[in-house]
Amino acid sequence: MSYFIVCLVFYLIGSFPTAYLLVKLKYRKRITDLGSGNVGARNTFEVTNSKTDGIIVLLTDFMKGLLPVLWFVYYSSFEPSLIILPAVLLLAGHNFSVWLKFKGGRGLATAAGIMAVINFTLIIIWLSLYFVLNRLIKNVHVSTVISLILLPLSVIILQSVIINFTNPVFAGIEDGFRFLFSFTSAVCIVILFKHISPILDLLKAKNDLNK
Repeated sequence: MSYFIVCLVFYLIGSFPTAYLLVKLKYRKRITDLGSGNVGARNTFEVTNSKTDGIIVLLTDFMKGLLPVLWFVYYSSFEPSLIILPAVLLLAGHNFSVWLKFKGGRGLATAAGIMAVINFTLIIIWLSLYFVLNRLIKNVHVSTVISLILLPLSVIILQSVIINFTNPVFAGIEDGFRFLFSFTSAVCIVILFKHISPILDLLKAKNDLNK
């Protein structure tokens, strides 16, 4: 199997619209037309008012990120360091699904699944930053954006600690820091694209209040 085919398959796996199918099949509703229109766990819960459905989507989207990356790293014939592009396309598939006219989720659960294979401390740092910021700012989108910006910076600041927890499969990489920083930055940038619209809406609402 060529690297190009792997990248294409990863995008298609990522584009599997878990939340859309669950809500459509169970409730006969289009989640893209309800709530925030986001095809993810949070909007699934808000639309269905079901914690179970929200958790199902959360876990499925997490596994959607975890399993393909596990396969690539442990069972494919490719160098593990080549995972960055397939991982980014996997995440892009979730956020911009070809089956939903390039609508999708915001990629948080899928990104966590991907990070769990590469370096699980990234998830711990990311969540810690988010929860601290959310307590201070009390806005989900702003807290998410700032935590995503700070995560690659934390790789720079805490590199001597974080690199020690990188999956041993990547031990043979010549520049472990550059790989980890590039991987983290790429994943965060893809997620940030889906948070531009909510931030712009927030700024517009704030501007309207000040008029």
